[in-house]
Amino acid sequence: MSRTERIRDAYLGEEAQVCKLSCGLTVLGVRKPAFTRSYATLATQYGSVDTSVRLNGHVRRVPDGTAHFLEHKVFQTPEGDAFDLFAALGGSANAFTSFNSTRYLFSTSSDFWGNLGLLLDMVFDLTVDEAGIEKEKGIIGQEISMYDDDPDWRLYFGLLQALYVRHPVRLDIAGTRETIAGIDVKLLQAVHRQYYHPSNMALAAVTGEPLDRLFRFVDERLQKRSFGRAPARTGAAAPEPHRVGRRRLELRLPVNRPRLVAGFKDAPSLRRGLSLLKREVASAMALDCLFGSAGSVFNTLYERGLVDEGFYHDHKADRGYAFTMAGGETDDVGRLQEALEQEIDAALQRGIGAADLERVRNKAWGDLARAFNSPDAIAHMLIGHHFRGTRLPDFRRVLDAVTPRALTARLRQLLDPRSRAYCAVLPA
Repeated sequence: MSRTERIRDAYLGEEAQVCKLSCGLTVLGVRKPAFTRSYATLATQYGSVDTSVRLNGHVRRVPDGTAHFLEHKVFQTPEGDAFDLFAALGGSANAFTSFNSTRYLFSTSSDFWGNLGLLLDMVFDLTVDEAGIEKEKGIIGQEISMYDDDPDWRLYFGLLQALYVRHPVRLDIAGTRETIAGIDVKLLQAVHRQYYHPSNMALAAVTGEPLDRLFRFVDERLQKRSFGRAPARTGAAAPEPHRVGRRRLELRLPVNRPRLVAGFKDAPSLRRGLSLLKREVASAMALDCLFGSAGSVFNTLYERGLVDEGFYHDHKADRGYAFTMAGGETDDVGRLQEALEQEIDAALQRGIGAADLERVRNKAWGDLARAFNSPDAIAHMLIGHHFRGTRLPDFRRVLDAVTPRALTARLRQLLDPRSRAYCAVLPA
């Protein structure tokens, strides 16, 4: 077991410890003796945009939805459904697949070590058979149908299909009934072997238990396994043009009230570490100045009765993609689109002043401090920083260094009118 590194944020008075095990897994921990609940998440840098795998010496394109399908099958164990096993140990388990990662997690107020051992065994010891895979295709097919009827989900991926031409971020994370039909045992085993290697993964835990015991426990548990050499990733997605795929997409669904979302296709960052963190922080702050609950654009739209409290905004960026979106329900899609364009263009001309910067900076400080009251939030922050190549104290330093000029420059990059697209959901 490697030497433990302590990472302290003096401003928050919080400390994390990091240990990279000999098998390649990075384990991150924060000890919270006053918490009654422990939480852990085991994450792999494998998500829906990872579209290829090495199988029998050849690189193979995997069916859309494979990462999400594998997430489901990881819960199949020789002893039965892992959800039942966690419940028997007093734990509540779950998992989710995103564009760039899959995360398995549990929360417990009783047997932390039993739940942690089960989490490790479940994720690293894949148990799949053809009968179980065929049964799962039916289950996931029903899940896909449910999402097909969800107007917000359709709006989200409708916008991505408008923004992107080739990048797999435009594809539904769960795939389709047709794409998952091609998934079999050999494919899932190959994907698991390539992407579920400890060197491509990280475990984060927030618990009242001693962290040195955490590192020893995980190390001893994984020493029993042979992972072999870490396989290389099989390459990036096809190059994505800067232009958007289409300027506007309309969907007709059985909804009572229309929805509209504006999207902006941003140039993805080619770097990790502090460079990427600075970009993410500036993006979040700039968007909050416009679209947050006290933002200039939101308040104008709200006062005109074009949006309500459900108006939202988001920015996502990772390997090969970056995009911004803002929107929500409205009574008049046409008027909202026109007003959004006018208000965004005016904000780009106006820029961001010192008062708005300090407001969103103080909000970000508060959000960070509150996050340390939640074991879930702490664990996912640790994972996010690790996969990005940064550490907890970096966030505050980057936040403190942002200037109005830098924020205005980032805003104009983010909301470039040439990268703009819209998706609307209208009543059928």
